[in-house]
Amino acid sequence: MHSLNIIAKVFLIGAGMTLGGCAYRLPTIAPPSRQLVRIVANAPEQYRVRVNTGTVNEYDVPHDGQIEVAIPSYRPSCGVYVFDAIKVRGYGDPLKSWTFSVMRDGKTVRKQSLRATQKSPTDDAGYHTVKITP
Repeated sequence: MHSLNIIAKVFLIGAGMTLGGCAYRLPTIAPPSRQLVRIVANAPEQYRVRVNTGTVNEYDVPHDGQIEVAIPSYRPSCGVYVFDAIKVRGYGDPLKSWTFSVMRDGKTVRKQSLRATQKSPTDDAGYHTVKITP
């Protein structure tokens, strides 16, 4: 009797998936943007910032520590849904894999994702602050 219940459940789930199917959702493209970042350190001009988005860009940090980082357009991956309601995978976030590195004398002193940089606290001028401790 127990195995009959299991077979019935598997059949119903299979039939529901066949009738309901899977749906793919393609998110919209995020346009290119700029992110304001302030490097907070004793001598910010001694640092360089490297941003890797598949293409590597480097920025010299000025005395005030303020830089403007270019973020290219991107599209998160497709989301896969069962019955067009239950998410089973997808929507990878490129900003979690793209990196923001602070370097001094050619050595990386801090490395984090661009998403973590975006989530860092902002100052009164709207710059995301990244603190470098000696």
